[in-house]
Amino acid sequence: MIPRSVLRALGYLSFAVTGATRVVAGQALDRTLSSMVGGVIGGFGGIVLSLPQGCGGVFSDRVCNLHTVANGFGVGNVLGAALGAARSGGASSCSPAERFGRSLMGTLAGGGVSVAAVSQTRGNLRIGLTPFVQLAEGVGAAAMLSPCRWTPSASDSAAIQFARECRNPSRGLARAAAGLGLTGGYAGLYLYFHHAWWSGTPAPKWFVENDWDREERDADKFGHLFGGYQLTRVTSELLQAGCVPPSRAVALAALYAYAFQFQIEEWDGTQQLYGFNPSDLIADAAGALFAVAQQHTTSLQYIKPVWSYRPTEAYRRRNLPGHGGQPRATTDYSGQTYWFSTDVHGLLPDGAKPFWPSFIRLSPGYSITDYVDPATGGALRAKRKLLVSLDLDPEHLPGDNKVWRTIKHELAFFRIPGPTLQLTPRNKFFLAYY
Repeated sequence: MIPRSVLRALGYLSFAVTGATRVVAGQALDRTLSSMVGGVIGGFGGIVLSLPQGCGGVFSDRVCNLHTVANGFGVGNVLGAALGAARSGGASSCSPAERFGRSLMGTLAGGGVSVAAVSQTRGNLRIGLTPFVQLAEGVGAAAMLSPCRWTPSASDSAAIQFARECRNPSRGLARAAAGLGLTGGYAGLYLYFHHAWWSGTPAPKWFVENDWDREERDADKFGHLFGGYQLTRVTSELLQAGCVPPSRAVALAALYAYAFQFQIEEWDGTQQLYGFNPSDLIADAAGALFAVAQQHTTSLQYIKPVWSYRPTEAYRRRNLPGHGGQPRATTDYSGQTYWFSTDVHGLLPDGAKPFWPSFIRLSPGYSITDYVDPATGGALRAKRKLLVSLDLDPEHLPGDNKVWRTIKHELAFFRIPGPTLQLTPRNKFFLAYY
């Protein structure tokens, strides 16, 4: 006989699904979002904590035990989702213990129903549907917590006011553009990865592999970090243009970015060349978390992750015999440089600002030497390149038209060539490094 508590949980979940317009609103939406954030953090933490046993260490380089990593993710995800929903909001009419109990039942019910549904699918469809498990857990937790009310806080009131002021007829075009950007842009990303990234030899079975400090000397990790950051940043800005309050927008954006990149790692697990990579996932999460931290920390807003690229000789010769089509532009790490461009003028105290021009940024950077032999296409062990540079901040270009301000803002995340000092593997000065 099914326990009454489980039947009640399933009843609340059914109510949540069939009455979405009533449940996924207001406090229920906040709880769902908090549950999803908690589930992501818990699942990520579970993977990291399982690495010493499953992979021999967080920074190991080896094929990992799949079941150990999967169990760590599953336990962390459920506990994180339950805690996230239970702790959302201010003072509640239910005790902390009751909130956690209700949240845990709702999380298990939502997760159980959604996992059963997703498991009926196969291949890429199953991977593509996995984020809905997290959503179902959040909806289940929010539904179970519906009898527990809390008093709206100042931040709740601010979010309501933001949404009210944003939804006026003059913002209709911006909201439509935001919706088009979110759907069209990410559909394009999916199609690119589907056709270009996973077109190699399938793996005999899905597997987990850590790849710290290989030939490319972790330049790919910077790519993952920057990808997580930019996905979060752009999504957050589009959501805000669509009238989502800033604090909620950046949380949703980070969730989206992490879910998107998590799926990439899942698909990599089906490819013989890659495998599901926890170290890549750590970098993905770091990028998304940095974007969230910027939202809440003024000093971090003066630091922009910036990217530059110059095709290497190995990339230009990739289609010659022996090169096997490698490296592609996305894996041409020796031609990519990642910068943390810093607005020194903005960080200085008022008395010191006149001594540093506002349009000049100080930018530490990271790149590598060749990791693919341009002559033969064989593998080389690259050397790390640490750089320090001065570059121009496009946001300080003249002109204040609204469209031009948007263009300048986006240009600020791409490097304009400037004088650069290379520190390793040997000292070298570039008048205009790009």
